[in-house]
Amino acid sequence: MSEFQEILFNTRFTTSEIVKKLESELSPEEIDAILSAKEKQAMLLREKYKEAQVSDVEIMKRELMDYMKVIIGLINSEYSDFIPKDRLDKLNQMLSVDSIDVINDESYKHDISADSRNGKIIVNLARIGKNEKGEIVDIYSQVAAALGSLPHELFHIVIRMLKPDEIADERMVVNTKNGVATTRGMVGCMLNEGFVEKFSSSLCQKYGLYCQPVVSYLHYVELCDYVMKRFPQINEKTIFSLDESDIIPLFSLEEQQMYYEAERLSYAVRSMRIKREGEEEGIKIKREDILSTSMEMVDIDFKGISKDSMEEIKNYYLMKNSKLEEMMILMEQNRHL
Repeated sequence: MSEFQEILFNTRFTTSEIVKKLESELSPEEIDAILSAKEKQAMLLREKYKEAQVSDVEIMKRELMDYMKVIIGLINSEYSDFIPKDRLDKLNQMLSVDSIDVINDESYKHDISADSRNGKIIVNLARIGKNEKGEIVDIYSQVAAALGSLPHELFHIVIRMLKPDEIADERMVVNTKNGVATTRGMVGCMLNEGFVEKFSSSLCQKYGLYCQPVVSYLHYVELCDYVMKRFPQINEKTIFSLDESDIIPLFSLEEQQMYYEAERLSYAVRSMRIKREGEEEGIKIKREDILSTSMEMVDIDFKGISKDSMEEIKNYYLMKNSKLEEMMILMEQNRHL
């Protein structure tokens, strides 16, 4: 098995499987250090707000905004020359508008997520900050969890491997013993989450900032490390102007198919469900129940896309490609110095 094949094989593991593997590899002290960082944040918040008459929503917004100023400032300091203008503008605008939405919705599947199109962070109080028993201790544990995830989510604003929803023309199809599940627009998700986690955790490590590793993306980061090592043109100067269509074709045709197959399998066991009539939640897909996977091409109805959306998409690619060309010229000039 080649290094590439081994990395792809590891992406099929679920979060619980990765956690078990890490528990067997990390020392008790290392595990305690990860857990205690989050608890320390919660303790500091309890002390800070013990006399305050402030709502849970206000505490969440206030703390996230304060930390957002730090992270966005450092992203500008480290990477502003490399980020397409529209993305950098959207990131910086998050500091001057109400960019944090706090909801309490059990049906919303995320605990915290980034809306990269609109420049928002969405925090779900119904899901964020649950302990190993699936319980929510208090708002301070929830805020600590949100703060630990914030660097990752902010990098989603500036690193985008997926195509815009309106023009995503691939559909994942997963056949299982319990039925068929499909999803559109997720080709490149392993690269998307991997590069976001890689760059956000590196920034926090460099400056000694609090963040919580996303364990489920561990092998996605390994994949991105491999990609950058094998293809030097993919680096910190170009990554903000690339998407999956720039990266995956660098592999051989056989390797591309291996990537797509691994990605469908990984996404299926983590995020897809078999929906049946009358069921809202659906059945979670188990790896052993998957019979086959494939990818279908989708016909895009461009006439059905609004004029404003088309202008936004055109501008998105114009900015992306312009910055990529600028970075490639700069690297070529530096190569000859």
